Amino acid sequence: MTMTSATASSHHDWESDLEHYRSRAVHVLDTHLPAATGCTECGDPWPCARACTAELVLEL
Repeated sequence: MTMTSATASSHHDWESDLEHYRSRAVHVLDTHLPAATGCTECGDPWPCARACTAELVLEL
């Protein structure tokens, strides 16, 4: 696939998007914590899906 002039002229700030996702992931990991009964935030079994997803986002 080659870039056309129309594609090249439309710039998307991917770094800004990634920084937003990283910031949100850190917030999720700060609030979704393990406890004896599961996640302290959502109550799902630990590790909850939100914490797992946040970990994956931080690997980007």
